[in-house]
Amino acid sequence: MNQEFDTIIKISSARAEIVVEQENEGITSRKMLTSEAFYRALLGSRYDDGIHPVGFLPEHCFSAAAVGKDYIYWLRYPELRADISYFGTEYADFPLPRLVFSFKYMPDSGKIGDACLAVVKDERLSPETPTFIYPFSNVFDSNRICLGNNALPVYKDPTRIHTLMRYILSLPNNDDMFSPQNSRLELGYRDLLEHLKDKPPEYYYTDVLIPNKKTLRDFISWR
Repeated sequence: MNQEFDTIIKISSARAEIVVEQENEGITSRKMLTSEAFYRALLGSRYDDGIHPVGFLPEHCFSAAAVGKDYIYWLRYPELRADISYFGTEYADFPLPRLVFSFKYMPDSGKIGDACLAVVKDERLSPETPTFIYPFSNVFDSNRICLGNNALPVYKDPTRIHTLMRYILSLPNNDDMFSPQNSRLELGYRDLLEHLKDKPPEYYYTDVLIPNKKTLRDFISWR
């Protein structure tokens, strides 16, 4: 027979604690929960048989998450080449390793909040796909892209966000966050570009990239 009992949830913002109290026949029991366990308990107890569409995802999107009112999309750049430039020199159809991006999209304004980039092994993507140090410039160790004073496009239609990858790659490169030690060749930036411009993309994986001992799972879980 089911017994009825009262449940009281106490949340202490000062101590970041969640305490659940249950009283049954004069006996009170207490249990502390982590915020994640509390969230999962609430989510698992929700009864809802309705369908809640999230809309169409951008092309090449392989993962997505909701963060408050915003969304984070993770996309795989579909090509191994792009038109890039460095201090006035244009490198058309320049070879690249396999790149993945993440964008924080704010639907109320259509703006992009954060943009990140990682180099991955050129294989079918999985959480365990290895990642590498980005050998070029304008990317922090945290994978966040330094955009300088460049304004990103506004996307009222999030399905068009995949075009942002090529746009970012086309932005002028400089020496910010570049280090010769970020590649096995240890060349200066211009020498590196000149050396790579006629190489096939697979050359990165044999002679250029340095593993960073992380995986795609780390890139997706980072905030």
